Amino acid sequence: MHADRREGPAAVNRRSGGLAWFALFVLCLGAIAFVSPRPDRVTDRDVYEASAHDRIVPDCTDLHCFRLLVPWTLGLFPGSSDLRWKSYAVACNAVAAMCLFSLCLTLGLTRRTARFASIVTAFGFGSLYTLHDPFTADPLMFALGPLLMDLLLRDHIAAAGMIGAIGVLGKEFAAAPLFIFTAWAALERRWATAVRGLAAANAAFIVWIAAQLTLMLRYNYGYGDSTSTQLLSGGLIVHWFAKMSLRGVLSAMFNEFGALYILAPIGFLLAPASLRRLVIVALPAAALFSYVQQPDRALWNFHFLIVPLGALVLDRAPAMLAWATIVAFAFANLRVGAQWPLPAARFALGLSVLLAIAAGVAARRGGATPSTGGTASLPAPA
Repeated sequence: MHADRREGPAAVNRRSGGLAWFALFVLCLGAIAFVSPRPDRVTDRDVYEASAHDRIVPDCTDLHCFRLLVPWTLGLFPGSSDLRWKSYAVACNAVAAMCLFSLCLTLGLTRRTARFASIVTAFGFGSLYTLHDPFTADPLMFALGPLLMDLLLRDHIAAAGMIGAIGVLGKEFAAAPLFIFTAWAALERRWATAVRGLAAANAAFIVWIAAQLTLMLRYNYGYGDSTSTQLLSGGLIVHWFAKMSLRGVLSAMFNEFGALYILAPIGFLLAPASLRRLVIVALPAAALFSYVQQPDRALWNFHFLIVPLGALVLDRAPAMLAWATIVAFAFANLRVGAQWPLPAARFALGLSVLLAIAAGVAARRGGATPSTGGTASLPAPA
């Protein structure tokens, strides 16, 4: 009882600080979403709006008809479709930033590294693009990635499994962190933990399969001509490459991570062993999702592993250089992500890369790794 009283003020301060940062992210992302123009191309809006309004769309032959969790949930709220969907994207991306902060601490990174990571992920390409086109399950997946991994590493496997089993009704990626964790635990020879992780992952996968079959058999849903399901003929990636020029492919892929392409590989060398192993075992999943989805957007699902690597480098760099890199990175993503018509954004994109190179050089010369600020231990080997 007395220990609880002594710890109370610190816990309250942490919660208050977390709420303040969450509110700040919501305000900033909300302002960006409000200004971001409507997409000038065909999107999946009609499919998601039909699911939100009718719940079930008989004989639907669109892959997105199977992703029911988000439209069914948003359909319960009043207001215009734009307001509901943009609010959802803002909230989920703010949650993703806060969950990534917690995940970084769980991995033993400093609070400064965690803060950098949360800001970078909130204003990264994937996050800001969903503010431009919110009619997708992606914002939910961006939040579930760090949330599930944080729960798993804290040994809350049952809770993560339940959340993942619900999340797959939004999109199949929700099962990926469970399988990644299972592979990580096996690599660490934590066999009992790996078995529990595999049980949770399989449960989520079974829920996803059951939902797919139910919609197919009862309501005549189908995948239509979706190339994502054509696994033996190249998946979506072949179709994507075929309709784009080489310059377009390179530009799209570069825009997704920008300066993180410089920072993350250096951060991998600086990262604790647990994070490096998580990144390694996640590579097959990243390759699979890039194969069946549009790769320049699919890879941002793994921001919860890539961004902390970049933040590790920024933590070692001088403060002014680190913040300048983050500001240039975020400003560039206002153009390539949120689609703001900012002519100077291309300059900012190049500047962020140059600043990232300087930060990388400074980090490599920076001596000892910063002291850790993690508040939770990884589960002990079973």
